[in-house]
Amino acid sequence: MQASSINCRIINVSSFTYVVGDIDFDDIHLERSYQSYKYYASWKSYVQSKLANILFTKELASRLKEANIHGINVYAVHPGVINTEITRHGNSFVHTSYAILSQLCGKNLVQGAQTIIYCAIDEGISNETGLYYSNCNISNTYRKANNREYAKRLWNMSCRLLQLEPDENITAFLKTVSHQIL
Repeated sequence: MQASSINCRIINVSSFTYVVGDIDFDDIHLERSYQSYKYYASWKSYVQSKLANILFTKELASRLKEANIHGINVYAVHPGVINTEITRHGNSFVHTSYAILSQLCGKNLVQGAQTIIYCAIDEGISNETGLYYSNCNISNTYRKANNREYAKRLWNMSCRLLQLEPDENITAFLKTVSHQIL
């Protein structure tokens, strides 16, 4: 695929909580964790998924660049601490603590959507890809979110779970995935 006039953007919603996350490759669905302690497993699942979103963003962007595919940009976004009911199924301490935190320094839904909208439509970032954004700005990522081998391992595991070939040419891979989606 060469450069086209169509510009596609993939936006993966993450969270700053990824910094305490880890990917449990031996229990990717966290079945053992859930049996041990349900509330902990919910939190672990959340932060694992947010780290996975950043790793996927970086790995997909890297594979697209390596294949010289232009016109598809990938971003990971932290919308902020949003005043929502995200903790409604957690224990009362967590739910109350989050409610207080989000009231004191959180964003409403419209404010929380701004970075997502920015990455979706701002022409100033149309040549950037594989980056993590917070408050409509590029933000640094830390720890495992910067580990390319970790990202590859997650990519390969995801492909196996989806019954796709992990090392398939990215152009063929995108065609396969798009046909499965459509």
